[in-house]
Amino acid sequence: ASWEPLWTEIRDYIAPDLGLFSGEDPLDGSKRYSRVLDAEAADCADVLAAGLFSGVSSPSRPWLRLTTLDPELDETSSVKQWLDDVQNLMLMTFTKAEVYNQLHQGYTELPVFGTACTLIKRHPEQVLNLQNLTCGEYWLDTDPYGQVDTMYRRLSMNAKQMVQHWGLDAVSKPVKQAYDRNPYARFDVIHAIEPRWDRDIMKRDTMNKAWRSVYFEEATNNGKLLSESGFDDFPVMAPRWSVTGSGAVYGRGPGAKALSSSKALQRLQMRLGTLVDYLSDPPVTYPQQFKGQLNRFRPGGRIPVAPNENTVIGSAWQVNAKPEAVQALIEARKEEIRRYFYATIFQMIAATQKSGRTATEIASLEQEKIMLLGPVLERLHKEMLDPLVSTTFNYLLEANMIPPPPEDLQGKSINVEYISVLAKAQRNSAVDGINKTIAELGVLAQFNPNVLDKLDTDKTIEMIADMNGVPPSLIVSGEQVALIRQQRGEQQMQMEQAAQLQQAATTMKDMGQAADSDGLRDMMAQIQAGEPTL
Repeated sequence: ASWEPLWTEIRDYIAPDLGLFSGEDPLDGSKRYSRVLDAEAADCADVLAAGLFSGVSSPSRPWLRLTTLDPELDETSSVKQWLDDVQNLMLMTFTKAEVYNQLHQGYTELPVFGTACTLIKRHPEQVLNLQNLTCGEYWLDTDPYGQVDTMYRRLSMNAKQMVQHWGLDAVSKPVKQAYDRNPYARFDVIHAIEPRWDRDIMKRDTMNKAWRSVYFEEATNNGKLLSESGFDDFPVMAPRWSVTGSGAVYGRGPGAKALSSSKALQRLQMRLGTLVDYLSDPPVTYPQQFKGQLNRFRPGGRIPVAPNENTVIGSAWQVNAKPEAVQALIEARKEEIRRYFYATIFQMIAATQKSGRTATEIASLEQEKIMLLGPVLERLHKEMLDPLVSTTFNYLLEANMIPPPPEDLQGKSINVEYISVLAKAQRNSAVDGINKTIAELGVLAQFNPNVLDKLDTDKTIEMIADMNGVPPSLIVSGEQVALIRQQRGEQQMQMEQAAQLQQAATTMKDMGQAADSDGLRDMMAQIQAGEPTL
């Protein structure tokens, strides 16, 4: 309850379309932008949400990779193929289940309110279904280590929906009566997901799973539940932008920082409008005789005056304020809001290209700014994407859609590595260091080729490919490389042996011809000298 005043103000001045707080009707379609005269904060929040969506979990490119954290095991052809197949299966499942549409709303809620909440529900055909909750309709709690492990939410349902979902026997008497008389009468239902403390870990049924999920009517006090089930893993994504202080449950985001600037921006816009009104349509003084004839003072009106009355018609007072001063303050507040929402980061390339900067300068500037999102990315990976990936894997396993793993993976754990655009941008500094080292070694090798003996080219290629998110199928495994090199060595050895044999045969032939020629000359010399020959 102590957070609701802050969240309500953030909603009113930054994101009027979001949030559902106590006493508000979820079906109310009235206009919410009554306090917003300048929607700069809402636009910046949309830019940040789109940037996070495309930079962290874009549907147009792979953003995760499965690994065993054992480089040698990952290089095994059967393991590599299995990991790649399961990764592609999960990405296709996300697309089929329309996960990305729901993730975008989560990326919108997170920076505005500092916390987002999304349920990961089973689906009979699409494996999973995500359901976003907006700020104010859920409550969270954490374990002793600060990780969210409990979620309560309030649902508003009509009697017809409740009977369709749980059956007539499960609902209370007031709901049954409303179902007969007014099926569209609404009731509040509480949904709770929390750790199950009293369970038998040796049993695998829903009543003994690690987390219990219960529904009950808020108005009833008899302890009767509408339904109860369970989950092996906490089926809730609850990322927080930043958490301050020990024991804090909810996060604070750019929306809290930008609140004062957004409120000031609305006041400045109101003052600018008032100033322009005074300048363009000021109050005037006019002779008493024109009372009741104000229509003559409209644009194009004709006002007959005597010469001595000409000086008494004019503005009631002189407005000395300049709109430029107010406009400068407005632009300053807008720049603050853009900075709070990191809008300049995701609009950087478009802005810097117009300034004539080189691609290297743009890349360097982008890398510098991206590092500011480092802590946020780590939280997104741990509190948002990790639950999504692990729960999806379990749902696929329950549906028997995961192919049998190879024997080499028996008893091994599977881990997730994120290779999104922003995740790779964080690792670009390491890639730049490798590239710089290779370039410098190339220069040194011109003076002393032996320096290249210090560089392990195989490991270098694997590290660069891994940091750049190259698909494993494009990199030849170490076993296959060793086989290729062995075959190449044997071929070279055979070629060298053949060349040696050819050279030896040529030498023997030359030696034989030389020997025959020398023997013939010796014999002729002996005959000419009269010496006996054999």
